[in-house]
Amino acid sequence: MAKRVSKAEQALYGWLLLIGIIVGVPVYLFDKVNKSVGWQIPASVIVALLILAILMNQAKKRARLNRLRSKYGDEGIVQNILARRFWAGQTAEQLTDSLGPPAATDRKFLKTKNRDIWKYHRKGTNRYALRITVEDGFVTAWDKKSH
Repeated sequence: MAKRVSKAEQALYGWLLLIGIIVGVPVYLFDKVNKSVGWQIPASVIVALLILAILMNQAKKRARLNRLRSKYGDEGIVQNILARRFWAGQTAEQLTDSLGPPAATDRKFLKTKNRDIWKYHRKGTNRYALRITVEDGFVTAWDKKSH
């Protein structure tokens, strides 16, 4: 009599098969190429691809730095954005450039102002590690929870 396999075991076997394919196919191909042309050519291609990826990443970072410098014209603001900081008085646009778009927002319309709560780092259902209050387009307060 065959043993019944639970859904969790089926999922585990599926993941193991997928990982085996993802890892096994490149290793198999590398072995075949290695046997036909030697290890130097495939290793050189891999090194070249890694160098290309690093150079593209650096170019992307330089382009973002130049865009932020031309957009804000203040090196202090640019460095704070690059360090992913937020501060009182920061504009909503600067906050988006610094932390990206929020995972969720709550909006309240009061008599004299609009108040948005920008939520970052989701921890569970309506639980976020960081909530930033934006009133009329400027950061006024935040609540940051550790873990």
